[in-house]
Amino acid sequence: MSDIVADLLRLSEDPNADSRTRRRQTMERLVQTLLAMADAQMGSEDPQHRHSIIHLTTIIREMTGRIAEADDATFSAIVREAAMLIRSLQRRQADAARFTVH
Repeated sequence: MSDIVADLLRLSEDPNADSRTRRRQTMERLVQTLLAMADAQMGSEDPQHRHSIIHLTTIIREMTGRIAEADDATFSAIVREAAMLIRSLQRRQADAARFTVH
């Protein structure tokens, strides 16, 4: 699996994009990443875990505009927290995969 966190933090390929546009794109990638992780939880033994990811994704999606307009320190803190969450979810999926019989 590619490093989802690196993909999330990759800035816009458009060098003329303003910071708000790049921030929106970052939040959209975060939403897409979390939805992909929720999809990976389909059929898991912990449906509450999947529900929690979807709930968080909904909140982020609804707040994307406000997050994109936040001051630099706030935006950076949100992205750092998101990166830690994604890494935690990746570790949880990897740990669960070790104990899953195929």
